[in-house]
Amino acid sequence: MPVPNISQVVPGAAVSIILKADQPTGRQVQGVVQNVLTSGNHPRGIKVRLSDGRVGRVQKMHTGEMPPQEISAAPSSASRSTRPPRERYNRRSKFQSRDIRLDEDGEAPAEEIDLFAYMKPAKQKKKGGAKAQAPVEEDEPIVEAATTASCPVCGNFEGDETAVAHHVESHFA
Repeated sequence: MPVPNISQVVPGAAVSIILKADQPTGRQVQGVVQNVLTSGNHPRGIKVRLSDGRVGRVQKMHTGEMPPQEISAAPSSASRSTRPPRERYNRRSKFQSRDIRLDEDGEAPAEEIDLFAYMKPAKQKKKGGAKAQAPVEEDEPIVEAATTASCPVCGNFEGDETAVAHHVESHFA
């Protein structure tokens, strides 16, 4: 049986609708149309809001008076104000965020930490498989031992090891 078209569904008409939650079962509820929500014909039925606030798709029209037990009673204005407001599902609502800096119960940082607390000292590179030397502190002055060597060939020349090695080569060249 085809569903009613848009010209048949008007506010105040008695209808049977299927709620979204009842689509798998096909269970129908009756009521009086408050608003027509679909702008044109739809193959599964025109979407309407009943006078009690339920939304669904119209499956059939009721002509004349409906029995009182089938018509959904519209809530009075007193019960409407005591009912909590219905939250509308918003696709973006689960992605909304808030600024925690504006919360008053947030904890302040215990102490100020500067950037140097997060820096690591540079690693020393190894030279030729030798062990890396311990890093030299800037506060300690660098003092090299002044050792002198003499030429093992002639015995007349004295100097540091590099100079003596150069002098010894001159003996054999």
